Amino acid sequence: MPELPEVETLRRALLPLVKNNVCSEIKFFRKDLRFPIPQALLNKGLLNKKVSDITRKGKYLLLHTPKGAMLLHLGMSGRVVLQATIEPQEKHTHVIFKFAQKSYLHFIDPRRFGSISWVPESGKHPLIDNLGCDPFSPDMTAKAMKILARKSRAPMKSFIMNAQKITGVGNIYACESLYHARIRPQKQAGKITLVQWEKWIECLRDVLNNSIAKGGTTLRDFFDLNGSQGYFSVSLAVYGKEGQPCPECTRPISRLVQTGRSTFFCKLCQPA
Repeated sequence: MPELPEVETLRRALLPLVKNNVCSEIKFFRKDLRFPIPQALLNKGLLNKKVSDITRKGKYLLLHTPKGAMLLHLGMSGRVVLQATIEPQEKHTHVIFKFAQKSYLHFIDPRRFGSISWVPESGKHPLIDNLGCDPFSPDMTAKAMKILARKSRAPMKSFIMNAQKITGVGNIYACESLYHARIRPQKQAGKITLVQWEKWIECLRDVLNNSIAKGGTTLRDFFDLNGSQGYFSVSLAVYGKEGQPCPECTRPISRLVQTGRSTFFCKLCQPA
């Protein structure tokens, strides 16, 4: 699944093509993805309207117009590809947006777990109303996180992947940030010290920034706007490396399953 860096990479790629430009055409090829596509609302709020900005909330993109915003989520296999014409259309092309004479954005999603929704001028929408703090928000401080987790018995990895607590931290970056912060994934979030929260936030932002700079993590279904795959996985320290030597101590990387997801960590560098 595309994670926060992939979504941020897409946001930055879309900005020069979309910001301050008018969406002059929308072509729908189906009525729903993960949820019904609000075609009437999109035609009313986006079509022939200027997009003033593109923002990100967790793994969601918002294309803002005077009437509200289109809410885009890539799901597991969604991607946006820039084409010079409305053709060619791939098998799983579901919506096409035209922003300039030769700028057609094709939304492609083989598994259809992505979504395209409409957020009214109020800014309220059930998909984003209850999302937690974004990792890059100034509101995400060690003190705020410690207060949020003070009574939590959830394992640290499960806590930071809870979108209602912290939005946008997927499995890859949870493993990587905890490794660099030297925090055991199984440790209860409520027992994390203020110093540990400070270190983890610093490590998370470093890992995310490094990944954004390199185009995101390589995933089979993720491509950026120009069709290039992300390649941050070559720099991963522990994720997907069970049995391989730890970059720091050379002890084999361990793996366990938490809430149905694989967790990778070093038993020595991330002490219990």
